[in-house]
Amino acid sequence: MSEPLISRITTRRGRPDRRVVQVELEAGDSLELELPAAAVEDRGLSEGDTLASHVLLEIQQIAEIEACRRRSLRLLATRPRSEEELRRRLVRADFSYLAIERVIEDLLENGSLDDDAFAQTLAELRREDRGHAPSRIERELRDRGVDRETAHRAAWAPYERNDMDPESLQLEQALGLLRRKRRRYEGLVLMAARRRMAALLDRSGYPVGVAIDAVDAVLEEMLAEGALSSDAEAEDEGRDSGR
Repeated sequence: MSEPLISRITTRRGRPDRRVVQVELEAGDSLELELPAAAVEDRGLSEGDTLASHVLLEIQQIAEIEACRRRSLRLLATRPRSEEELRRRLVRADFSYLAIERVIEDLLENGSLDDDAFAQTLAELRREDRGHAPSRIERELRDRGVDRETAHRAAWAPYERNDMDPESLQLEQALGLLRRKRRRYEGLVLMAARRRMAALLDRSGYPVGVAIDAVDAVLEEMLAEGALSSDAEAEDEGRDSGR
């Protein structure tokens, strides 16, 4: 059996630091390996060279690691990810264990992957943009592969820094969420508005007691301002008379 032969080495367009090495195998098969220019130069690879099996294996591993690194950087450029979340995506992309762990180790070392920073950033986004309660935030972080301690610390950080008790602070946040979403409830009858508000707070992870207090407070505000359907007054009177 003839040894693999390098038939062509070219520079990747727009990337002078990368080389594309074409390797001819037996039976007309071929490989195209993208390598760092330094890897090609360090090994003295040239067109027309034959490759011993161990050298071919080595440059195949280097090419896979580089492909895995490029995929990782593209994924991280799209949005921040946890270490485990990135690992899952790379496994689904069929990269080998060796390539995945090598790339993740490098990304952790240079700070591109940082579960503490990721958890803090995501927790803040969920609190500010979606009004999620800490239990919902912690659950999402755990689903994304963040370890239990880090997820808990990020989700509950504002409560540890604040003098208010957790329930009072969650009530304040739940009220803020309902008031931001208030427009969607205007014009509804009382019970319909109550159900929708309660469903929103449930999805957002608020405890039942907090949700009830927040819903009651916002409904009271809306009734006082006449922001609910006129049918709400009759419905409310009927509910009061039945007590």
